[in-house]
Amino acid sequence: MYLFSVLAPLIGGFLNISPVARLLGHRGSTILAISCMFIAFFSSAIVYYEVVFMGCSVNMDVAGSWFSVGSFSTNWSFNFDLLTANMLFTVTSVGIAVHMYACDYMRQDPHLSLFLGYLSLFTGFMCVLVAADNLLVMLVGWEGIGVCSYLLIGYWSHRLSAVKSAQKAILVNRISDGLLMWGIIWIWFYIGNLEYDLLNVYNASGFVGLSILIGAMGKSAQILFHVWLPDSMEGPTPVSALIHAATLVTAGVYLLVRLHIHDELFVIIVGCLTAFMAALFGATQNDLKRVIAFSTCSQLGYMMVSLGLGEIGAEASMGHLMSHASFKAVLFLAAGMVISGNGGNQNITRYGGGAHSSMFTRLTLLVASLSLIGFPELSGFYSKETILNLAAICAHPVADVAHVLLLLTALLTSAYTTKLFYQCFIADFAGLSVTPVHNKLPTLAMAILLLDILLKVWVGTNLLSGMLFFIPWGVKTLPFGLMIAGILTATAAVGSERFTLIRFCGNRWGFDQLFARTPINPILDLGRVSWAVGDRGVFSVNNITTH
Repeated sequence: MYLFSVLAPLIGGFLNISPVARLLGHRGSTILAISCMFIAFFSSAIVYYEVVFMGCSVNMDVAGSWFSVGSFSTNWSFNFDLLTANMLFTVTSVGIAVHMYACDYMRQDPHLSLFLGYLSLFTGFMCVLVAADNLLVMLVGWEGIGVCSYLLIGYWSHRLSAVKSAQKAILVNRISDGLLMWGIIWIWFYIGNLEYDLLNVYNASGFVGLSILIGAMGKSAQILFHVWLPDSMEGPTPVSALIHAATLVTAGVYLLVRLHIHDELFVIIVGCLTAFMAALFGATQNDLKRVIAFSTCSQLGYMMVSLGLGEIGAEASMGHLMSHASFKAVLFLAAGMVISGNGGNQNITRYGGGAHSSMFTRLTLLVASLSLIGFPELSGFYSKETILNLAAICAHPVADVAHVLLLLTALLTSAYTTKLFYQCFIADFAGLSVTPVHNKLPTLAMAILLLDILLKVWVGTNLLSGMLFFIPWGVKTLPFGLMIAGILTATAAVGSERFTLIRFCGNRWGFDQLFARTPINPILDLGRVSWAVGDRGVFSVNNITTH
């Protein structure tokens, strides 16, 4: 039963990209994908119950020894502990909702079986990463989600923007992944083992810790490595929901928590700068999916700051990761319904009046938006509030600066989220009158995630009972006041130029141009040279020789 939570999505994915999919047809592929995800979700729920409530952690040797070099050997083994159980349940619960949504959203695509195969493999490799017992098995899942994200972002290969976005994602992640692999090699060199139990005794610091940290920064889209995340919106909406909710971007945070790489000054600085920077960028965007994408980047900054606050911060970071997965998936799925109702238009300045979506879609987007800005009694409020309170009580000058930046981020998040909802459903700028979209599977998927938000109200609150009594009343209520201020600012500024902060923020501080001119173009030029001199030359010589 434990293995089904990891292997079921992989089996469904490989079958859907194999010749078997032709025999099954679109209907059979749909049933196969959803069935495998349901098995994985049901299994992960059992794992969650047995590990979290019953205290039965399990270490399982799946396929014996992978390979041996001298005294070093590694096994295909999985470890189901408290951290794994929480992540598996989060990944599979979001995954089954996204798969159900995708089956209807992509029903007219001629290659639906292939798309569902990529989506299932993406979820399956994330489960491998989460359940891995050592760094090498983790690396299989890590690179697997990287390849699948490239295939999914560039799935609509007839669109040049999608192809370029997929190339940017894979190239930026190769830079960080290379440093991660370098750190893993150094860990093996120093301690001769890559199992998590031994690595937790060894304190990864210095160059080794920095290499792993930069590898996590690339996957979790932290500052300098964030440029691929908004461009990943060129993929279909189910892909955006899965990438931004519970799979790719959370892998870096999970790895740092698993390896106990926290309590670092550099982590706090990177996290608070990422959160504030992404909030500024989100406030200056008019593309619906890009606004939500930058909110993901901003919330990942919160998680990184929390990681830098020590062991308790790592626990709070995982709590925010779990709650964020639910409401961010809801935001993307509801945004997909809004975009479909507007004929594929993603510019929120062309929306308005609420005539383009059903009442359930509007309600779903409202609840998810309130959870994102931290409205009281929703899951996002409790998990975000814990991080802000931890930063407030941490006795470190950098933590004080991070607390101020996170508060400003909360203000901006409230402002641009309110602006998004106001322009989509209240202010009528375009005078559109489009038939609302009513589809059963997307509605059911959003209902599942909406229920997930409500059930996760108390996620991360195990820290509150021992902490909040020692925090001043003004510090605790300040985020709520900033949230109200952001709502009022947004409603007053919608439709005017006062909301545009500066043109520099609209251009995202020039990070895209920096990457295009420094690492990306030379790499592509080198690829063209190697293709002309090497690949094409070798093939042409072989052709001449055979003739």
